[in-house]
Amino acid sequence: MSADRKVIIVPEKYSGRSLKRLQLPHPRTGVPCSYYADMESESLLEVVGVDMNGKRSWMGNGWVRSDGSLSMLTPVDPLFIYLSMITNMSVSGEETKFVDVDSISLESQMDAQSISALMSMSTLKQRALDVLCEARQISDNVCVVKIDQGKVLSWLKRKCSVERFPAALNGCVEGIADEELREQTKAREMVLLVSEYLQPFWTDKLISEFGGFAQVCENEKKATKANSAIAFDSPESYTPGVADPKTKLASVKQEHR
Repeated sequence: MSADRKVIIVPEKYSGRSLKRLQLPHPRTGVPCSYYADMESESLLEVVGVDMNGKRSWMGNGWVRSDGSLSMLTPVDPLFIYLSMITNMSVSGEETKFVDVDSISLESQMDAQSISALMSMSTLKQRALDVLCEARQISDNVCVVKIDQGKVLSWLKRKCSVERFPAALNGCVEGIADEELREQTKAREMVLLVSEYLQPFWTDKLISEFGGFAQVCENEKKATKANSAIAFDSPESYTPGVADPKTKLASVKQEHR
């Protein structure tokens, strides 16, 4: 029985709620991955697996699990998935065409039931169309849409606002005295974070919207050149412990199907 158990860490607000497991394409790679949907609040959680490399185990009330791996459910904006799916259908190079959004579930390489469940969340679906698309109502029952690049880039730039810069990344801007360069570096790091959920097509356009970050790249080259001239002690002289360079961190990955 213990071998069938899984340890899943869920955000407190979703504890005790009924969550529906879905297989949806990762918005950047298109690879089917595991998600959990709260159909009532119309929100989505992605499954992130943490592999402890066999060095941990779990014990509960009357059970033991030798595999200490765990999964974490973390909130993700479902609009990233909508963006990826509609882009695949309506964008070819720089050309866009109108498509019937309801035909997405018919795509052969996708889990039709999971796509249908995602699109059954009507408020979420309407938000995706409003934020990402130009829509035309052909009839009472048929609405066609195409990606609106201006809308998409405005939404992505809001996602990359430096006001949302996480404290965990403060080390990226330490030592940068110039305020403008500091803000540009923060923006670049936000773009890199968001690009984890973007196809290369959108990442390239988003970087262009921010001017390419040439000044940030030049500053990093100078810093790398300066650091390469610094002589460090041999790793053999390090004191073993938490900072031991041989310490292996647990690998973290998105759970695939």
